[in-house]
Amino acid sequence: MKKLIKSLMPPLLWDKLQYMRSYKYFVKYKDLVAKNIELKDIHKGKRCFILGSGPSIKKEDLKPLKNEIVFALNNFYVHEDFKEIMSGDVPKYYMTAPIHPPQSEEEWKEWFEDMESHMPKETNMLFGLNAYDGNIRHIFEKYGIFKEHKINWYFAGVNYNHEKFNDDAMDITKPIYNGEAVSVYSLILAIYMGFDEIYLLGMDHDYFLYDDESQMRMYEKAVHQQNEFERTFGDTFYIREFFRQYNIFSKYKAFDNHSNSKIFNASNGGILKVFPKVKFESLFER
Repeated sequence: MKKLIKSLMPPLLWDKLQYMRSYKYFVKYKDLVAKNIELKDIHKGKRCFILGSGPSIKKEDLKPLKNEIVFALNNFYVHEDFKEIMSGDVPKYYMTAPIHPPQSEEEWKEWFEDMESHMPKETNMLFGLNAYDGNIRHIFEKYGIFKEHKINWYFAGVNYNHEKFNDDAMDITKPIYNGEAVSVYSLILAIYMGFDEIYLLGMDHDYFLYDDESQMRMYEKAVHQQNEFERTFGDTFYIREFFRQYNIFSKYKAFDNHSNSKIFNASNGGILKVFPKVKFESLFER
């Protein structure tokens, strides 16, 4: 029924209705999200590294990141050098995307509990909310997870319009752009924080090159990712993945064009061509 209604409506009207539905949920968290004003331009003049889970990241020695500001994403806590990377005397951020089916509440609960058990207390957690009743905050409140960490919440609820860029959708005190990957949200956060230079690592974007889900990331499996692609897309995954990457790259390019931050791809592999390529090791040469 939802697909039928969408097919009969002009795209702008459909987007407007989706935004109104999403905003109804946002109102519940408005005061919580408004606290993000404390993050505005707090790292102006600095650089940061955003750490994804593409298999290329296994080629790098990440220990020098101990003394760098980093955003570790989603399941990065399983990396063998995670504790070392997050132990320096500079701000460290850990970020996850808003959650959604096909994972069950129990699967998400187990994942967040596992994540919490590995997370240094000094790490600033960045969690996403959306128009999903079983969202992360619901799970945390129900099961008492991440009570001892500082948390900033952001709300994703604006559809991206290729024809008109929305500056308000880059303001994390308001609903921001919906993203197909946590890397989209991490860029919005890093730009909002005012970083001069943003370096992406492990952003390979090449899931469709692999036949086995265990090869698509730096790790073989995760608590919350059991047959994820099959459960989400069935046998259409390799078709939909091209469209998903198109949407991600479109946002990347728009963010690059509409921000003062310089964004670089330091990944040692993958297919990301949107940003200038740099060698990770060269960033530590003196």
